[in-house]
Amino acid sequence: MAEAQKTPFPWPRNSWSILMKIVRAWYMAEADSGEVTQKKIAEMADVQQSQVSTNKAFLQAIGIVSSEGTSLTEAGKRVGIGLYNDNESMRQQGLQLIVRGDPLLKAMLDIIKGRGSLKLKDFSDEIALRTNGKSEGFATGVGILQEILIGSGSIEVLGDSLRPVKGRSEEYAGLKRIPIPVSTSSVWWIEVGDTPADEEIQRFLEMQKLMFGIK
Repeated sequence: MAEAQKTPFPWPRNSWSILMKIVRAWYMAEADSGEVTQKKIAEMADVQQSQVSTNKAFLQAIGIVSSEGTSLTEAGKRVGIGLYNDNESMRQQGLQLIVRGDPLLKAMLDIIKGRGSLKLKDFSDEIALRTNGKSEGFATGVGILQEILIGSGSIEVLGDSLRPVKGRSEEYAGLKRIPIPVSTSSVWWIEVGDTPADEEIQRFLEMQKLMFGIK
């Protein structure tokens, strides 16, 4: 039996600046009391209606628009209100939620942090591996994914490489996530408090030895 063809990733058809205008307008439309339609969003964003419809699947795929395609997600709303009020902190919070919630973006962030840096070309190749190859809109989409990671405050571009922003630590419910690279393409994470006791560290190491059968 022939292997079923994977569904192509829904790459965007326009730049990140156009998509931000759409997200801002989507937020404005939802904040308004009337019905939210693609026509209304397009009018508010001052873009063609086709630009809303052809980019909606991508916005859904990365978690800005709900899976039903009728409303913004919580992360999308934060980005939208940040754009509407010119609030960089709120916009960044929304992008951070998007990165944490999207498997593709989270995987790329983990790789960059695990390796310490990633060439822009290698970033593109990693994306291609995870989205079933390159198709129409791929180059535009890769650029947008980079923009989201950079806009979230976690990654920066230095020369031809993407690197973690120095001095920034990820915190989840009061815990810090520490990347442990176990190969060139795999990163494991552990979550620890700010000041773990020495005996806790030793107990953790002993447990890992037992888990993996290390004597």
